[in-house]
Amino acid sequence: MNQTIHPKIIPQPQDVLRFLSSWDYRAEVFRITDRLVAENITEIEAIRTLCPGDEILVELVGYLARARRHVLALAKPLSLGVVFAVWKEVRRLQPNSETNPTGEDALRVTVAELDWLFRDTPHRWGLYIVDDDCPEDSLSVARAIVEAEALSNVHLMRLADALPAPDLPLSRLETAALSTKGGAIHLGMQQAARDGHDYVMYTDCDNSNHLGQAGLLLHELAGLGKKVALGDRRSTRILEWQTSRESESYGNYVIKRVQALLNFDLLLGDVTCPFKMFEREYLLGLLDQMDVFDFTVDFDIVGYVKTSGAAVAIVPVVSVDSDFETTWIALTNVRVWLQKLRGFVYVIQKYGLDHNPQAVQLVREKLWTAEQIRKVLEVSENGVFRDGQKLTIQEQLGMSLDEVTAWIGRALEQP
Repeated sequence: MNQTIHPKIIPQPQDVLRFLSSWDYRAEVFRITDRLVAENITEIEAIRTLCPGDEILVELVGYLARARRHVLALAKPLSLGVVFAVWKEVRRLQPNSETNPTGEDALRVTVAELDWLFRDTPHRWGLYIVDDDCPEDSLSVARAIVEAEALSNVHLMRLADALPAPDLPLSRLETAALSTKGGAIHLGMQQAARDGHDYVMYTDCDNSNHLGQAGLLLHELAGLGKKVALGDRRSTRILEWQTSRESESYGNYVIKRVQALLNFDLLLGDVTCPFKMFEREYLLGLLDQMDVFDFTVDFDIVGYVKTSGAAVAIVPVVSVDSDFETTWIALTNVRVWLQKLRGFVYVIQKYGLDHNPQAVQLVREKLWTAEQIRKVLEVSENGVFRDGQKLTIQEQLGMSLDEVTAWIGRALEQP
């Protein structure tokens, strides 16, 4: 039987703004989802009648209703610790306004979503916000919100205050300046586990992934006994990336092809999805083995999960990309790709993953320094040509290893 493939829903700018920043939209999401749960509405056509003309809303409330039903069905009281790092998040933490057009009010939204998910249940939650050596002092903005709203279950931490650390994994991290997300995430998860939360998850400091969907992951762990649940943004009907991202520009696709040619498997394509949850004792064992603290921390985590043999669930989650304030921009394309390519090679070797050794050799010889990566990106942005014809993105993604190696070699030789 042939499976019908539906085209992805591509969020338009007004959809993105509403999804990320509108409290009125969020209230409507809660209202419709509560009705779906109360009246046990599950058929998509019935859901569409409540969300006329808005397929993103249809998708979101369907997922949230399932999440809420799962949480209501969990009879044994449980506790969830939620972690996110802050680095240059001053704008996303504050409300959207004319003077702050990329604002999302992310902290208040996170609290509202968790309060909604666990409302009228015996379950509790705690939020851990960890400063990752932010040069803009995002933590002070978070602290002002916590104090203004009297949020007793929100914990504020600084990675720098925890270093040097006596225990793994942070005993492997010399300074907070060497962390890019990873150190802060590990500190927050470790503290949440030590505080006794039964389950711990991490996410991002934005509104891309509605936290109400945490109920879907809790169902897999608390309901079905899994040790890990990994969110997957690629498995819903919504396109997970904005094509306006720098990482999606034409010049990135030669390096994206190199990544694909490494040919290593880490359970799911969306390794970097910031929606991962762990059972407490399993998490403590995982943390002892972590030694990657930069942009590829997700690959270290999922590498451990894959090779540990633990029961794991891959869980689709609805996501609308918060791209204007993405860390990728602040770090720069070159720095991110440097961390990613080196991180891929390290994780492959650390966990003994099957891979293409010739592709690893290509990375080590021609894409191992910032200058090499910068040069390749610059040349490729001006066009990747074969026999005088500029290749499309899809044609770049079909290049053989020999073709890519030869092209990168020629690019590096250009003045």
